[in-house]
Amino acid sequence: MARLVVTGAASGIGAAVVALATAEGWDVAQIDRSFPSSAPTEGRYTADVADQREVGQVVAAVTSAWGAPPDALVHCAGVYRVAASTEVDTAAWDEVVGINARGSFFVARAVAAGMLAAGTEGAVVLLGSVASSRGDAGEPSAAYAASKGAVGSLTRQLAVEWGPAGIRVNAVVPGVIDTPMTTIVEDADATAALLTRLPMRRLGRADEVAAACMFLAGPRSSYITGTEIVVDGGYLAS
Repeated sequence: MARLVVTGAASGIGAAVVALATAEGWDVAQIDRSFPSSAPTEGRYTADVADQREVGQVVAAVTSAWGAPPDALVHCAGVYRVAASTEVDTAAWDEVVGINARGSFFVARAVAAGMLAAGTEGAVVLLGSVASSRGDAGEPSAAYAASKGAVGSLTRQLAVEWGPAGIRVNAVVPGVIDTPMTTIVEDADATAALLTRLPMRRLGRADEVAAACMFLAGPRSSYITGTEIVVDGGYLAS
């Protein structure tokens, strides 16, 4: 059974990845800052991905529980904060960039380190965003856009460094997906206006993004690395 680590696993895209991977027969370790108190605890670990020490500890715990390093990582943990650029303070900037960009690096490096030490091949899948390629005056978020731009650059750099060891690194770039993090769905008029600009005339679903993530995590993408798969219903093309 293949071993998969999923961060941001408690909700949204991360939860959809867990559901799909489990259905496909993967052994899944779920990581998030917190889980619902009513949820079963088996296979679930808590950590702040922006904290290097916590990331190292949780990846070590997962590896110890399995007796082997992960075969793949899908890193979905992230935050989205809307604010005009003139109003973003240092703490808000650091939170978003810390979780989205620094967290991507910490988790990817910790998982890859285990693969490299064991001499095993594997796959790392990071989560970008269309926000890194297209500005948004309606929901401005400079920190989020910058952090996701960093994810794209990081994906290419890590793919080049780790490719010789058989570790593939790719990113999935979602568009506007109907998850708890997507604030625009709280405004019916804004959502209606957005839908007129989307060629597919609907918001994306978390399971549609999860399908792309699991394609990149698995053997069917064995010669794909250093690239981004956009799942946006044509948003960037419009």
